[in-house]
Amino acid sequence: MVGSPDPEFSLIDEQLVHAGYAFDLFATTWSDSRGEVFERDIIRHRGAVAVVPLDEDREHVFLVRQFRTPLNRWLLELPAGLRDKDGESEIETAHRELEEEVGCVAQTLEHLVTLVTAVGFADESISIYLATDLSWTERQADGVEEESMTVETVAFVDLAEMIATGYITDAKTVAGLLLLQQRLAS
Repeated sequence: MVGSPDPEFSLIDEQLVHAGYAFDLFATTWSDSRGEVFERDIIRHRGAVAVVPLDEDREHVFLVRQFRTPLNRWLLELPAGLRDKDGESEIETAHRELEEEVGCVAQTLEHLVTLVTAVGFADESISIYLATDLSWTERQADGVEEESMTVETVAFVDLAEMIATGYITDAKTVAGLLLLQQRLAS
């Protein structure tokens, strides 16, 4: 056994290195209960919301194909977005992103899960909602990435294979779709 089962850690110092739109980067200094001092770079993130839009026959979901600059490629993923509007609740963000990216409004949004995405260096969390009772409206694209994205209707029966073969690789999308699969199976 190495150390105590629950050693205590204390933040000694935190210096802002970069302030950005989606996140801030901090250089932090910590100490543990033995007095050992160590440094970690930490990203503080606004948080995000993703939505699993399910059609009324419960046989299709609506995903977006979006170019992701960090990977320099297109991904098929759940509609999602930052919690970047001051005073906006998670539910309001989910409704906004669904309309902006897919062009639909959900009468029902049900919270599925809140995940932490990169615990080794970031505090980002993303809440995933199931959207049902959809009605269609015009997409309200916001920004160059949303203007170029496309909406794809994907059969529910194809999702497991798309995940298993690596066609869908985005973590929030995999989690949301697997939770949907579990929900519909019960």
